[in-house]
Amino acid sequence: MSVYLEVPSGFATQIVIPESPSTEHLPQTPWLLLGDEAVRPVWHSFKLPEPPVCSWVKTSEASKRMEVMLPWFEQWSKSNINRNHTLVVVGGGLMTDMGGLAASLYMRGIKWHAWPTSLLGQIDASIGGKTAVNLDSGKNMVGTFHHPEHVVIISEFLESLPKRHLMAGKWELIKMALIEGDLNWAEALLDGVFPNIKDVERAIKLKINIVHQDFREEGNRRLLNLGHTFGHAFESASNHTILHGEAVGLGVLAACYYSERMNFGVFPPTLIEKMAKQLAPLSFHIPEWDKCLQFIMKDKKKKNEVDTYFIVPIPGSPPIQQTISPVVLESIHARLLKLVSLC
Repeated sequence: MSVYLEVPSGFATQIVIPESPSTEHLPQTPWLLLGDEAVRPVWHSFKLPEPPVCSWVKTSEASKRMEVMLPWFEQWSKSNINRNHTLVVVGGGLMTDMGGLAASLYMRGIKWHAWPTSLLGQIDASIGGKTAVNLDSGKNMVGTFHHPEHVVIISEFLESLPKRHLMAGKWELIKMALIEGDLNWAEALLDGVFPNIKDVERAIKLKINIVHQDFREEGNRRLLNLGHTFGHAFESASNHTILHGEAVGLGVLAACYYSERMNFGVFPPTLIEKMAKQLAPLSFHIPEWDKCLQFIMKDKKKKNEVDTYFIVPIPGSPPIQQTISPVVLESIHARLLKLVSLC
């Protein structure tokens, strides 16, 4: 039995959570496959088919580049792939970012389905239509908005993840709990090892409701960037030794510190202590402030040449947006580094 999540009227993506992997959720029209080669054995173990045009590729942040995609387009064109085809993208958040972008560009746009295989991909990257690749100057600097028609959430994929990647994805769930203003949910997630499917459903529904009201990120969709001002800077300045989810976790903790310093409220000490303790192994990888500032100043969410949007979590309430000068975050960076180093 499959669960179809209820989505707002007019939302472009159908979200399905099958009880087990099945071919019934693959396109009924001509399709092609683009997947992360690391999950190909899992795909085969589910006895899922491969179409005639099928590519399993290596993925890394270093390969999340526009030039990597050009051979895909050449292959598709030589194989007579056209707008009647649907691209099925199988992999984590990096793969769905690139696959979705490729689908949006080939023949000015073809349909695509996402089969996210990581926790981060299932609750964040595959939902909402953001697609992107990186530039030397920053993460996800070139991209489009292109909703997948279907997102197929299969929990069995998560069982193949290394523990570090699973824990990294959990920080996106904690971020969603703080966006909802539910501190009890955030603490429960910190106490758990393996998020359950109900947590995943809840986070997806919350994101869908936000995205549906602001698809192009001109207003409240920016709230989903909680933790990302610092997060993207940590990720890029560390040369991706810090995983995306880990960087978001550090960014969320830094945002909590900022919120308290600006007198928006006080978070439960146990919540802050648990976050800092779980993030402590990353303390030696946190880049120095000057390197972080370079990427924050180039962030695509900047309001102008001087100021950037910063999402401030509020204890027990949804976050707010502030326009700030990035230089005010230097002291927050110093406090974050000190506290996670002490745990």
